[in-house]
Amino acid sequence: MGKKVLVIGAGIAGLSAASYLQRNGFDTQVFEAHTLPGGLCTAWKRSGYTFDGCIHWLMGSGPASNLHEIWKELGAGDLRYIEWDVYATIRLSDGDSFTVYTDPSRLEAEMLRLGPEDGAVARALADGIRRVSRLDMPAAMDKMSLGERLALLARLPSALPLLKWMKRSVSELISPLRSEKLREAFRGLFGEAMEDFPAAGLFMMLGFMAKKSSGYPLGGSLAFARAIEAEYVSRGGKVRYGSKVDEILVENGAAVGLRGSWGEERGDYVISAADAQDCLSRMLGGRYRHPELDAALSAALPANTGTESGVADGAAASGNGRPDRPAGGLRPFPSLIYIGLGLDRDWSPVPHMQTFTLPEPLLLESGGLVVKRLSIRIFSFDPSMAPPGKTAATVMIETYNDGYWTGLRERDRAAYEEEKRETARKAIAALDAFLPGLAASVETVDVATPHSFIHYTNNRHGSFEGWLPTGGSLGRKIAKTLPGLANFYMIGQWLNPGGGLPPCGIDGRNLARRLCSAEGRRFRPD
Repeated sequence: MGKKVLVIGAGIAGLSAASYLQRNGFDTQVFEAHTLPGGLCTAWKRSGYTFDGCIHWLMGSGPASNLHEIWKELGAGDLRYIEWDVYATIRLSDGDSFTVYTDPSRLEAEMLRLGPEDGAVARALADGIRRVSRLDMPAAMDKMSLGERLALLARLPSALPLLKWMKRSVSELISPLRSEKLREAFRGLFGEAMEDFPAAGLFMMLGFMAKKSSGYPLGGSLAFARAIEAEYVSRGGKVRYGSKVDEILVENGAAVGLRGSWGEERGDYVISAADAQDCLSRMLGGRYRHPELDAALSAALPANTGTESGVADGAAASGNGRPDRPAGGLRPFPSLIYIGLGLDRDWSPVPHMQTFTLPEPLLLESGGLVVKRLSIRIFSFDPSMAPPGKTAATVMIETYNDGYWTGLRERDRAAYEEEKRETARKAIAALDAFLPGLAASVETVDVATPHSFIHYTNNRHGSFEGWLPTGGSLGRKIAKTLPGLANFYMIGQWLNPGGGLPPCGIDGRNLARRLCSAEGRRFRPD
């Protein structure tokens, strides 16, 4: 066996790096504080129901994208994926609905139905989606034939009209809208995120859905993570669960091992796929700095303000304001109040994801969080999530006020539990006004708070991804090494602005290729 590589974190980035290195002759071991693989790509069971905490849509789910090759290599390509015809349904204040079709022609027609005077915007959106659907994300170009590469190059000129939308927001895209119904529809889909979410990101999301390569894996996020873990283990890889890393060992300016309550392990390389700030400040003791991350991570989060519904990386949610832009234009994803509902009947006739504008805002977090919209995701499309004849559902509410929940939990556990119950009660009552019978069908309730996300993932402020996609951050490259520290690499969400699972799989593959080159090995992805 070749050089030994120690990986911190069994999320998708850590498992990807370990898996590709293991198959290329390295001796790898992954250290994970939790008892499950996947990190934030996870799910949990309560009273026979499974509440999925991550994947709404996965780019590369289908073979129409080269990115699918990475998921195949990692062991998740053979899962059965649902490719969406409808991404979401936005209920409008007048009782009408806006259906977000993934087919650009149907979406254009839906926009014209609500706003016949807004044909120019409808055509521009549909055109952008079509252009993206003809392109690809060549994440594994070594798997492309010469003909496929030439075809990709030939299609690149058609993408030129999209370049301007890399820096321009969804808000700018739809600013010419005259129809108030369409304006309300897009506010329901994006909320305040419209101001910063790049229009190119919307084109990419719906473009990959249009080409049937941005779907959902049946069995959910944990099944996806377990498939990748199983492939890694089948190649001789080792995952050590319940093994929190306390210190990255450094000797003579090089990372040489890890230490925790479980003992000490030494290796030739160390890879951190854990929370970036925790790695820099705790595991490395602040001895090595990452100027770009330091500037962004040190920015203070503001107090909660107003809220809007938002969509980020496929997760439609309602939440509070947002932090000011830190240095370099990077701003973190919020944390979540995540409500799981076990419904004792079949809700399959109801659209699988809906957003509602509330007639009266919900006041949560002792009045510090004002929620104007709620979204619910109903898992009738995945029967594995609930007992026969029943349905699992989830409600995501964004919040930047993790300190409220962690402080309450520490001061008064009973009050913390009561606050969770009251939050769920308010959300259920509000949704029942739009979905009559919902409240009566609830037989199981589970509430995860920012404290829960911090406890299980150790992610900074309980953020459910890393840096939000904005015009100044999308596609930005952040260095994965630290000045003065050899044989050490960082990968994962905090190193990839915009978030999502694809950068995690790509990160692991690219890092394995890099280490193969350093060791004089030929990289073999299979």
